[in-house]
Amino acid sequence: MAQRDRRSFRRRVREAAADPQLRQAIERCHTAYLAARRDGMAGVDFEALREQVREIKRQAIERLPELVAQFRAEAEAVNAVVHLADDATQACRIVVNLARERGVTLAAKSKSVTTEEISLNAALQAAGVTVVETDLGEYICQLAGERPSHFVSPAMHKTREEVAALLSRALGRPVPDDIPSLVECARCALREVFVNAQMGITGANIAIADTGTLVLVTNEGNGRLVSSLPPLHVAVVGIDKVVPSLDEAATILKILARSATGQKITSYTTLITGPSRTSDIEKTTALGAHGPKELHIVLVDNGRSRLREDKALQEALLCIRCGACLYVCPPFRAVGGHAFGHIYTGGIGAIFTAFYHGGDAARDPLSLCAGCRYCVDFCPAGVDVPRLVLALRARLGAPPAKRVFLREVLKEPERLRRLAKVGARVQRPFERPAGMLEVPMLTRFRSLPQLAREPLRSRWTPGDGGERAILYPGCVVEYVYPEMAESARDALAAMGIGMALAEEAVCCGIPAIYAGDEATALALARRTIAAIERAGDGPVITLCPSCDTALTRHFPELLADDAEWRPRAEALAARAHDFSSFLASRAGPSAAGDTRVTYHDSCHLRRAAGVFEEPRALLRAAGYQVVEMEDADACCGFAGSYSFEYPEVSARILQEKLHHIEATGAPVVATDCPGCILQLRGGLHKRGSRVRVSHTAELVAARIGIAS
Repeated sequence: MAQRDRRSFRRRVREAAADPQLRQAIERCHTAYLAARRDGMAGVDFEALREQVREIKRQAIERLPELVAQFRAEAEAVNAVVHLADDATQACRIVVNLARERGVTLAAKSKSVTTEEISLNAALQAAGVTVVETDLGEYICQLAGERPSHFVSPAMHKTREEVAALLSRALGRPVPDDIPSLVECARCALREVFVNAQMGITGANIAIADTGTLVLVTNEGNGRLVSSLPPLHVAVVGIDKVVPSLDEAATILKILARSATGQKITSYTTLITGPSRTSDIEKTTALGAHGPKELHIVLVDNGRSRLREDKALQEALLCIRCGACLYVCPPFRAVGGHAFGHIYTGGIGAIFTAFYHGGDAARDPLSLCAGCRYCVDFCPAGVDVPRLVLALRARLGAPPAKRVFLREVLKEPERLRRLAKVGARVQRPFERPAGMLEVPMLTRFRSLPQLAREPLRSRWTPGDGGERAILYPGCVVEYVYPEMAESARDALAAMGIGMALAEEAVCCGIPAIYAGDEATALALARRTIAAIERAGDGPVITLCPSCDTALTRHFPELLADDAEWRPRAEALAARAHDFSSFLASRAGPSAAGDTRVTYHDSCHLRRAAGVFEEPRALLRAAGYQVVEMEDADACCGFAGSYSFEYPEVSARILQEKLHHIEATGAPVVATDCPGCILQLRGGLHKRGSRVRVSHTAELVAARIGIAS
């Protein structure tokens, strides 16, 4: 069953990646979102505001049981009825029973991800209640028989042409595909639903504990109609939405719309405190004036308390459901929400899925996260989604086939060396000019590099210099691009720095970390630390940002509870440097040059290590003219084995990057990541481009004389 589900997931991903209409719809939304967000964030100190939001949510989650109890007491004090639901089944039963008791046959529903989570529509329809989605995006999905594909933009996977076809079928007449006409048709179709519904169902963006208030953030006006016209209003709210007071809610509202839609604030920000009432006659309160006579609030747990108690993963509950991470996620943009998710989509959705629907449902969505960390830059609560993804992968474990390779080959340096040697012989029938390979099935969207005839250690000679550094090259440099290590050696030698190799060619363990094989990652971390220690106590230089991230970030985290190895990991982290940062701090002023070079920021170097200006400064100091490309820090789609597991997704991401490279007109693209070089060289070679791809070390070594 698991294998069949896996094949089904892969098929969905392939089909989504090949769907031109899906690509068009998502790219239209992506472009519009980025432009709106830039405008919405103008004049806002995003970093300061998101620190405030993060702390508000952190404290609220810490106090959650207390705040839920306070919210319930305050809401009931103003005549709301509050129900606590431990799981999805109980939550649905509560709402279905209310519908039966009140004789409800028609329910009007506003957008609510939590009701999707618990499958409320299906439960109500099974009880004979017609449920109509009134949010335009949700209404489109309902007509199509699909679930939403995004937290905020449920129908972002549909083009306006597809929406016109859906509405034409639903209304029995042709509907133009211009957006104002589509909106007007939906407005007319839904008017009667608002008036005739006996139950209105909403979610809530925020619940305020000290007043029992629900906060609904909407644009279309349907949220207010659903929560005010029917005599019965039912709000289904995750317990993680509770905050202490209006002050905290106001701070969240400052960033919620800006992150979700690019607006300073939405058209309708509605605060609901109890059912409608009046005291206009003798100052005596009576319920049900013009709005609902009853307000029932269903507070849903459904795994949230377990997530709260999980110290490694509880950070996911800081999410405010703005969907910003999905708009910018490269795999999401490649395949959309239906392929990349269960009910909740994207990397953050995989964490929710594991706790709300079980670990098996989360496995495949987890594997589709490339770990590029783009989402972290945009998250208004600073949630480190890639870290959570890695933690959950480690808990669920690596897939069996991958685990065998990691433990039987990657974990054993001598076996890896022998395999590379065999590969260098076997590849000969597939060799092509310029050091590339063309292998059926493996090189459909990019060429692959030839394995080096001789690995780095077979051809290495140490560099001379008064100061001594240690090179940790990484597997790709060791077995594919040894010339990059020699260039780094020559560049350092020109500055009077000698370079020795780490004693043993040990993998840093990043593949194991990203696959979820923590045991192999731990073994490789210890072995790598020991190998570098034996080489000496000088600065450690890396040529691969993934290796740098392993040495400086992952090793101390992996070994945090190991009394013997933690100090050694921390000591190594303190003396590890990526090549460009190390050399840029010692290089002289920029030199005039006429060779134009554009620069691609690798995900690990830019967003994990925070290195951006140093490679550019180093290239300028070496006499190159740096020309910036659009979205220089956007992922290239390599992500290690990811590009082999999901070639269709990788290809989609790569093509956009290659377009930006070629648009600069620069004859050379530089980067500091061997994996990115593999991806970019292969993609450019496949399309017959003459643009050359080089490691920064190679370009610097070609211009010896940069020392101050």
